[in-house]
Amino acid sequence: MVKLNRVRVIELVEPDFFGTTLNHNIVMVEGGPSGGIMMIDTGLPGYLDEISKYLDAWGFSLEDISDVVVTHWHPDHSGNAEEIRRISKAKVYAHADEEEYLLHPRRFDLPYDSVKEELGIGEEEFQETLRRINGISFHPVTVDVKLKGGENLAGFKVIHVPGHTPGHIALHDGVVLVTGDAVRAPHGEPSPPLAFFSWDYVKALKSFKRLLSLPFRYLIPYHGEVVERW
Repeated sequence: MVKLNRVRVIELVEPDFFGTTLNHNIVMVEGGPSGGIMMIDTGLPGYLDEISKYLDAWGFSLEDISDVVVTHWHPDHSGNAEEIRRISKAKVYAHADEEEYLLHPRRFDLPYDSVKEELGIGEEEFQETLRRINGISFHPVTVDVKLKGGENLAGFKVIHVPGHTPGHIALHDGVVLVTGDAVRAPHGEPSPPLAFFSWDYVKALKSFKRLLSLPFRYLIPYHGEVVERW
């Protein structure tokens, strides 16, 4: 767990992701738009018990989450959004271009050659991961507040950064930059999204460069390490 003033980061893990273990950085911000905790991304289905344990250690509960911001529709980000919405009556925020995907999630149709080129894995590991991620089941997500970019959520500006998905967003308060999958940081090194997982890689690279040009002290990617800029 990382704490940056009113921002806390819960780190959970997803094993067996194309031959490796993938971490997930779920961000909690005290003083959300509706008065409680603003949660940025929600993890895979099945993570709620772990999330609840972290909240309990801080003196909070799932019921204290008043706002859920989904950076994009992929299930490792949206997988618990509807369940939290049911438990705490939280408002769910996402870009308007993600709404259709959140209501009707797509299967991943990934080319093995592209995955092998980026990650260097064998076909058996590829097929096992693809079967697993396409078998993930979660409730379709109802979006209460449709974003366009430019909105202010608890002091964070919403930035539309398409590429990884059409309606991907990041959040920036001048000190902390929460990037979702628009920036990865394996070993603490900012990197663009994986090309094979991107809706439009040219736009993804443009968004990646845009985010890194912003002033920040801390960059929180969904996958990888928190990056501190001195």
